[in-house]
Amino acid sequence: MALINVGASLPSYTWAVTRLLIAAEGSLDAESARLMLTPPALLRTGDNDEYDAAIKTLADLGIVQKTGGDIALGGEARALLLDHVVGFNSLLRRAVLAPAGNIGIADSSDLEGPKDLVRALAWFLTRDPATSLDFDMVVNLQDGAFPSHLPPPFVNDVRWGYFVYWAPALGFAARSLLDEGGRVKLVPDCTVAVRETMLSLWSSGQSVRPSEAIDRILVELPVLPGGAYSRSLGLEVPEGGMSPALSNALLTGAEVGWITLERDSDASDVIFLADAGGSIGVSNITINGSDW
Repeated sequence: MALINVGASLPSYTWAVTRLLIAAEGSLDAESARLMLTPPALLRTGDNDEYDAAIKTLADLGIVQKTGGDIALGGEARALLLDHVVGFNSLLRRAVLAPAGNIGIADSSDLEGPKDLVRALAWFLTRDPATSLDFDMVVNLQDGAFPSHLPPPFVNDVRWGYFVYWAPALGFAARSLLDEGGRVKLVPDCTVAVRETMLSLWSSGQSVRPSEAIDRILVELPVLPGGAYSRSLGLEVPEGGMSPALSNALLTGAEVGWITLERDSDASDVIFLADAGGSIGVSNITINGSDW
């Protein structure tokens, strides 16, 4: 099932199912879960479709397993905490980006699994992180985004309607503070995804060479410009791997305090972060951890 198409689920619905299973100590029969999440007295026609879509999405992503009449948390999902939606969103992001679900992402117009969402994320993250976009703006910008055998990221406003929920949940976008005329605007802001990735890769107090940091981040987040998915789709590769999106995330991290960026005058390993005022050289990154 595609993640940004008619009949798809939303991150909030998948979290509701997952949270119920956490409360039930990991597993529950599917019909009991259905009755708890979609009580018959509150149903409108078709409401069960959302429950079914959430179960299918979770199963496709490997977060939930279906065995007979039961549904159960699988893999890393078994370690999730009841109120830790941040941990769930991180798991959701890793599942969406996993190579198994994105084989041949640039070879055909196949929309099954996470491919449609991953393509849309890869294109969206090439845009200016200082500019918010709504559907009308996206339509005007996406022409020729991919090779001709692939569909554009947002062929209609339905896909955009799903994307405005999925992209922020996965840490790759932020809602604009100035939505106008009822139109939802998103900013290409991958700070959350970058922060969680870096804090999972390196311990508090650890220093890392900037080139190593960029390489590891792009492996973990291949939808960023310069990452494997982005490159396979023919999107522009930034010089030195430093796209505006990733630069913005690192500069935000330094400003907020979860990393420290330093520049030694005689350093041989230097990256240059794109900033509104020009570029900023960095030769060392220190991880300050989450207690900032």
